[in-house]
Amino acid sequence: MTLRKQLAALALGFAVAGGAAAAMIAPVFTTFGALPGATFGGSGIPNDRVAITTTDGDLTLAMSATPRFSGPPVSDNGAGVYTAQRGVSNVAPSPGDPYALWNFNFYVAGGDVSDLVIQLLYDFDPAAGNDESTHGSSTAAGAFLPNPAQDSWNLGMNFLAVSGGGIVAPGGAFDPDATGQYTFALRALTPNGDEVARVAIVVNVVDEAVPEPATLALVGLALVGIAARRRRH
Repeated sequence: MTLRKQLAALALGFAVAGGAAAAMIAPVFTTFGALPGATFGGSGIPNDRVAITTTDGDLTLAMSATPRFSGPPVSDNGAGVYTAQRGVSNVAPSPGDPYALWNFNFYVAGGDVSDLVIQLLYDFDPAAGNDESTHGSSTAAGAFLPNPAQDSWNLGMNFLAVSGGGIVAPGGAFDPDATGQYTFALRALTPNGDEVARVAIVVNVVDEAVPEPATLALVGLALVGIAARRRRH
């Protein structure tokens, strides 16, 4: 059973004291890079470009953005800001049920998880700098989650737009064809609602996919080769 189905089955519907803070979400992490062993609930999902927060205790929170199946590449700046291409995925249940070309991934693990409440924040509004209080949320007691708890979700998934089963949906509807900025945060809270840790990322959605750094390097080498051949003629 996927983590999404587990959360829906729990139907916890927590009313976390204090809720989300009144502030925009900016990238937050302690390290950025590989998260060995993370699968994000799938097969072949990259785990080498991940925003990771670890605490002095035994808790790891992580998030990333990756292509949906064989969609256009998703790049990043090495500092928690990802860039993806707008558009509708052609992999079922999309395009009939429109999904974006990219997914956002999350990971929670550690001995401290069972004593905490875990909350994922996400938004549907592509405007930049949306306040955290306008985001939707998925909330569950860590004691009821698998350890590690991990999955790969798409903003086009219908359950994210319907409140219930631990979900508080954001306003409006997600448009996979829109360009703009989407922000995400994964929070660890005490049962009283005090935040003890978070990881957060930004996904900028643009008209065309941005090549991976390795691709850019190959293009650069090709251009150098062309220039050299021209000088020899």
